[in-house]
Amino acid sequence: MDFPNQHILYQIKQGDEAAFTQLCSYFYFPAVKFCSVILKDEKEAETITESVFAKIWDERIDIKTEENFQAYLFLNLKSEIFCQMNRYNDPASKEMFLNKIHSFSENQHL
Repeated sequence: MDFPNQHILYQIKQGDEAAFTQLCSYFYFPAVKFCSVILKDEKEAETITESVFAKIWDERIDIKTEENFQAYLFLNLKSEIFCQMNRYNDPASKEMFLNKIHSFSENQHL
């Protein structure tokens, strides 16, 4: 059986914090690693991962239990990384950040 199963996602939708903690524990380190590879910054990767998990909790009612949660999580992580691009003011930094993400996406087929 794949984790998380529909039952756990349903529990999370109902506000079950223990189920959500279980979900976070399972995906936290892979999520941080994913972000770290792109960002080359572990602290920023942890911040983004925690932010995305908080957003998922806040919007838990919208989780589709029949869909692939892992794909949903990593799509949200990637989106948050792109949002971070806005903090770079100069064009050279933005371009470097985008190139890093683009290079990673090509290598991972994301």
